[in-house]
Amino acid sequence: MSALSLLGQSQQSLVTALLQNRDGLTVDELSHLLSISRNAVNQHLSSLASSGFIQSATLESTGGRPSKIYTLSPSGLELFPRNYSFIAKLLFAWIDKNLSEHESQACLQSLGKQMAEQFENRVMNRLSPADKLREVVTIMCELGYDASMKQVSKDYAEIIANNCIFYKIANERQGFCALDLSFLATLLKANIEHKECIVKKGNYCCFAVAGSTE
Repeated sequence: MSALSLLGQSQQSLVTALLQNRDGLTVDELSHLLSISRNAVNQHLSSLASSGFIQSATLESTGGRPSKIYTLSPSGLELFPRNYSFIAKLLFAWIDKNLSEHESQACLQSLGKQMAEQFENRVMNRLSPADKLREVVTIMCELGYDASMKQVSKDYAEIIANNCIFYKIANERQGFCALDLSFLATLLKANIEHKECIVKKGNYCCFAVAGSTE
C-alpha cells in the first residue's frame, strides 16, 4: 500500500493537483479545480500541513487582503511513488562492472559514512553513551529500520533491526551490509559486529556495539 493511498480521496485529489501545479495554488484555485467549498479546502490543507505534506507562502498583494499559495513539501512529494531501487540497482551494477571488489567495498563504506554525516550532530549532542545509542536507534526507526536496542552490559549493547531498508539490493549484491556497518560505526564511534542478518535468512538484523561510544 502506497503512502498516498492512506489519504482520503479528497486529500489525494488535492495533493495531486499541487503535484501538477508546482508553482502552487491558492485556496480559491483549489476549490475551483476540485469542485469543493473553500471551507473544505481549508480543512484538508490544515490536516495536510499538520502532517508536513504541504507548505505555504504569502503572495504579495496589489490591494485587498494578501492570500496564501500552497505547494507540496519535500515530504509531500514523497507521497508519490519513486523508483529509487531501480536507479540504485543500475548504479551498483555499474560499480560492480567498473570497480574491483576492494574498491566496491570501499565505496559502500564511504556511502555509509556520508549517510551518517547527515545525523552526526544529533548523536554528538547526546551526553551519555546510552543516550547516543538511543538516538541512533531513533534515527534508524525514522529511516525505516524498525529498530530497538538491548543493553547487555555496560560496554556491550545490541541493536535489533526488523527491517532491512536496502533488502532488494542487498539480497542481490554480496557485501552490501558494509554500508550499514559503516553507518553505525561512524555514528557510534564504536566497533560494530553484524551478528545476524535478514538477507542471510536471519529473523532480524542484529548489530553488536562493543565498547562505549565517545
